[in-house]
Amino acid sequence: MSFRSSLESALRAGRFAFGAALLSTSAGPLAAPATVQPFGPQTWGDLQRAGAKPQVVVFSTTDCSHCPAVIDGLATSLRKSALKPRLVVVVMDGAGQEAELLADRHYRQADALHAFDGDAVNLRYRVNPDWRGLTPYVVLLPAGGGPRYFNGAPPAGALRALLHP
Repeated sequence: MSFRSSLESALRAGRFAFGAALLSTSAGPLAAPATVQPFGPQTWGDLQRAGAKPQVVVFSTTDCSHCPAVIDGLATSLRKSALKPRLVVVVMDGAGQEAELLADRHYRQADALHAFDGDAVNLRYRVNPDWRGLTPYVVLLPAGGGPRYFNGAPPAGALRALLHP
């Protein structure tokens, strides 16, 4: 989605603060998401099937103290990659806080922004039955490959393998 269409969408939806924030700051090479999409029971499977190019999915919460630095670091690495993988951020406690999420500079670095929509335990289980809900939780989804799961930022070698297959 282009900058102009993101802004027009935000203004149509009545998110004037978000539109003003887009005008006043540079989003860099990644376009800020225009909406917060629900992360429901089918979303994880949809993300895995949308693997035309690599994706990095960061599961976060609004009170996670380490999540902003992990999102910032990953966004910087992904912008430098020739593959231009997608950065997807899922805010586990973000439902009902869409305007705040869209205005947050860390979340605006994502290509797609989601908020859990449904039972959190069930949604986490669908992502990885071994995940106990710690954040940040990062999943590397290589194009055509299986997911790799990390509590916190992934090791440099794992990120390199995703960005330089």
